[in-house]
Amino acid sequence: MTMAGTGRLAGRTVVVTGASSGIGKAIAERCLTEGAAVVATGRRGDALAELGSSGAAIERVEVDLTDDDAPSLLVDAALGRFGSLDGLVHAAGTVRRGEDPLTASTAAFRDFVEENLTPAYGIACAALAAMAARGRGSIVLVGSQLAHVAAPGYATYSAVKGGVTALARALAIDGGPHGVRVNCLAPGLVQTPMAYVDRAGFDDMIPALAERHPLRRIGRPADMAGPAVFLLSDDAGWMTAQTLIVDGGYTAQ
Repeated sequence: MTMAGTGRLAGRTVVVTGASSGIGKAIAERCLTEGAAVVATGRRGDALAELGSSGAAIERVEVDLTDDDAPSLLVDAALGRFGSLDGLVHAAGTVRRGEDPLTASTAAFRDFVEENLTPAYGIACAALAAMAARGRGSIVLVGSQLAHVAAPGYATYSAVKGGVTALARALAIDGGPHGVRVNCLAPGLVQTPMAYVDRAGFDDMIPALAERHPLRRIGRPADMAGPAVFLLSDDAGWMTAQTLIVDGGYTAQ
């Protein structure tokens, strides 16, 4: 059963995908601090092993979310170890940048959808079903500011994150009558390992990128943890079908 604790998520079980690094890792750690029992999932078991202190209420599941049975595996892990599923943060995903739509491949686009949007749909629906059976729960899908503003070379990424945003809004309508809230957390530019993918010399770019944000810095993984916990908690109890953009003010310009 779920272990008791203190904090805004005390007595609750939360599944966090993408917990082996970056935003997902920061959110998983914050959920533990806030008293939740956590099912942490990722592709790297060695990285998952670093999560949580001795005695922490955590179940680590190494899994590829593109596998069809991954959603049911994670739900079963939560129910089997802790006896409930109260929250989901789907932070797993990959990035695609620098593409030229004049020479783009439909096959590459399809593969990216299968890597990102399809798993979001699968895990969200599986969690929604488990939560609906209990009459309560909160789902947070991690989107992106690039679902709301455009940038060169990001057509595929923006399209998929736009799909994640719309998915959260639509599932909120289906989940509402069952007491399940669904929201989207949309990060801006955050300094994670993914930020370095296909970006040579990213560290040298950071000062100029920071100047493009009203708060004059780019994001840190911890900047996403607090908003995610808020969306999971009763503090957001009448908030559903919304997108919370956390981007240092970038999209206000």
